[in-house]
Amino acid sequence: MKEKDIDKEKDIFKDIEMLSQPLLTDDGFLNEACINELNGFIKSIPRRYERLEGDEEWSVKRWTFKDNITGALAKWAIRQSPYSCPDNLEEVINYLDACLEKEVDWRLSGMAELSLCDINKLLYDILYEQGITYFNNWNKSKKGNVEVQLVSRYSSKEDPDYDFIDLDALLGNVCLDIRTERRADDKFDKEFEEKYGEQKWDC
Repeated sequence: MKEKDIDKEKDIFKDIEMLSQPLLTDDGFLNEACINELNGFIKSIPRRYERLEGDEEWSVKRWTFKDNITGALAKWAIRQSPYSCPDNLEEVINYLDACLEKEVDWRLSGMAELSLCDINKLLYDILYEQGITYFNNWNKSKKGNVEVQLVSRYSSKEDPDYDFIDLDALLGNVCLDIRTERRADDKFDKEFEEKYGEQKWDC
């Protein structure tokens, strides 16, 4: 490994803070003090649109349909839900659709120029911690007061009533879904241009 690569690796870890409280108590139960500390750290993390405002892929405005946003939210709400469909999904989507219609300058084509950061911020401003009960309830387990859940790819499926949707992850996944679509469009355009760019078309 080159010296400059080693320095770069050091920079990645220089701001890491370790938890001061043990995860488990002496009796083997989750330590509430650790969970509170972990919650505080999670809430202090800058939102995605703030962290990625300097990233070109996230900051460049591109033509976007409203249903690119509402469709991605519906898709990921279902995929992240512990149930086959989260409660009141239709109401949340209809509310988001109405707010986007009001907040964004949509052209007659039904499109608007939006960056991924724009979309992420819109989602936060419309849905996150805005008193939208149906949306907020997705983040609450139906049994117990579960705020943090420790899982891995090997975790067994638990009672869904103890599970919930991570709303920050949900809003991020909406943008990642749209980013995937944009990358696929770019790939198609590039391949089309390489194959047919020199060809003359008779109209």
